[in-house]
Amino acid sequence: MSYDKHILWVCTAALVTGWVFTNDDGCSSGTVMRHSCNWTCMHLTLQWPGSFCIGLTNKTVCKIPESVQNWTIHGLWPMRTGHCCDCWPIFHSHLQEIEADLTQLWPSFIKGKHFFYFWKNEWIKHGTCAGCEETMGSPFLYFQAAVKLRKLFDIDNLLQSSRIKTSCEVSYKHDDIRSVLTPLLGQNYDLQCVTDSKGREAWIQLKIHLFRNQTIGCPKQEQEQKFDRLSWFNSTGHPCPKNTTIFYVPINYENPHEPCN
Repeated sequence: MSYDKHILWVCTAALVTGWVFTNDDGCSSGTVMRHSCNWTCMHLTLQWPGSFCIGLTNKTVCKIPESVQNWTIHGLWPMRTGHCCDCWPIFHSHLQEIEADLTQLWPSFIKGKHFFYFWKNEWIKHGTCAGCEETMGSPFLYFQAAVKLRKLFDIDNLLQSSRIKTSCEVSYKHDDIRSVLTPLLGQNYDLQCVTDSKGREAWIQLKIHLFRNQTIGCPKQEQEQKFDRLSWFNSTGHPCPKNTTIFYVPINYENPHEPCN
């Protein structure tokens, strides 16, 4: 066995068993990875393209492809402590079978960046932890699982049939949105908003809580609460406030960072 193949085997074995390993194993320079398989729940995070660019500091990098008209996937994120494995590689060829679905349902909104680099980053950051579960135990299976979940939770048709439509004039109460989502999701989700230049709260993300086996639900254990607080802190958005109305803004392809101006 070559040295490179040996290192890959060591890293993958450590990932699957939850071993602790350092850069002495050749896996990640200067990084200690702990218990990357020690998780029980995950978030399927969906994002609304119409609001995505509002939260970006650099307004010139954002572009919404005109083929994108619905809610897209931001990520499928195990709620874990510690670092995932940097040395479980992913190649473009791994995703060719589902690339059409990924292009439509999991696109990047950053100019000049091929979608694959977004997918690769999500795999390294989150997928390699999800790979501890057999049903997501490869790059293909992980992304296939996310696509199936996105299709299962048909948020677009649910909102439209409930007369919650995109608008720059009409806003919705927090409870009005939840009353539509709760029959499908129970209480197992979070609404995330961004604030636009006029102080309006714009709905940007929906985080659906899932068990490890991809069924809906998630117990609020201590480590998951810590991860959840960290994920909010590191995000451009925040929990949608309950004391003001929320805008579900339309997609503005020509001026995506100011969709209502």
